[in-house]
Amino acid sequence: MASFNRVTNSNQQLARSLPLGMFILLWLVGWTLRVTILAAPPLATHIADTFALGEASVGALTMLPIVAVAFGAIPAALIITRFGIRIAIVGGILVMVVASTARGYVPSTSILFLFSVLMGLGVAIFQTALPAATRVWTPTHIALGNAVFLNGMMVGELSGAGLTLPIVLPLAGDDWRIALVWWAIPILLIAMLVAFVRLPSAADESANDISSQTSLPRWNDGRVWQYGLLLAGSIVAFFVINAFVSTILRSRDESGALSGLLFAYNATPLLASFVVLARPKWIGSRGPIALSALISIIGLAGFTFLVGWLSWVAAFIAGLAATVELILLVSLPAMIASGRAVTRLNAGMTLVGYAIAFILPLIGGWLADRMQWTEMALIPSLIFCIAVLPAIGKSRSYPRYE
Repeated sequence: MASFNRVTNSNQQLARSLPLGMFILLWLVGWTLRVTILAAPPLATHIADTFALGEASVGALTMLPIVAVAFGAIPAALIITRFGIRIAIVGGILVMVVASTARGYVPSTSILFLFSVLMGLGVAIFQTALPAATRVWTPTHIALGNAVFLNGMMVGELSGAGLTLPIVLPLAGDDWRIALVWWAIPILLIAMLVAFVRLPSAADESANDISSQTSLPRWNDGRVWQYGLLLAGSIVAFFVINAFVSTILRSRDESGALSGLLFAYNATPLLASFVVLARPKWIGSRGPIALSALISIIGLAGFTFLVGWLSWVAAFIAGLAATVELILLVSLPAMIASGRAVTRLNAGMTLVGYAIAFILPLIGGWLADRMQWTEMALIPSLIFCIAVLPAIGKSRSYPRYE
């Protein structure tokens, strides 16, 4: 009985020590990160009919916000420095949701693209602020806080991509404009919650410390490039398969497997987020990053050079491992840095990682067209992922970043 009471008391103390309210807030903000971006592809045909868009323009609707997230990381750091974490998060969400909704009511294609870029810049603002937020909102559980908000982001990705057509569009009377308005409602409520929720006093003080100091990346800092290159490898390993899976399966006469493979592949980020959520101590350690990077390379190579069900399994493995690596790398700044250094490192990594990950598939696609070999689209990304393996380093854990 005494032993049982000790265990019960220990569990109660653990429950009290966990900042559950802050975890919920981080999860909700994480959920908003990708909903508006990934609600666009399911609505693409409706948007294309309205604005008479071609295939390249439809693709730009998804890609422009992602590019804006990369290049918006630097102005986002300035905004965080000037206004603080809470205002950056609330302001970024508001810019994102207003720009997303406005896309349905713009008079021309050029303004449609402009608001898509503005939406991505809004995402960049509060995405750059979130690692710092985990450090000041959950200071005793930083790794778990990062895993929580990234789990929310993965659920948000599935929500935008998976719920828009079967649920949101019918609720909107099959009007894609109204569908964007429906998505705006829960996101605005989350912004209001962040704006008015009472944060721990220590969190506000830490946030003030961060906002009083410069947060711009130092481009002569080798660690910004080290972690940025690793981040690029994790992003491109996942993205390049998603980008070319349909054309590769068609070239192999395997188009019948496309829908099932796409569903399984795009579920791997959510599965990966639960893996890291169960193992938050992996964050900040070299071993899990190295292992997930190596497995993602093996999976990408398998999808490139194998055929049939073996290549499908390889793609699934690559997606799962690459997303685990991505989550660990995105969580790294909050674990190894503090104060202004969190935002500085995160902004630099984001710009380097997303910019390279955007360029590599373009190079691969160009080479595939020139060489008339569909799998060539994957080769530059595969070579890059192998080449950046030494950037993982040799120490068991990554040193403090100042």
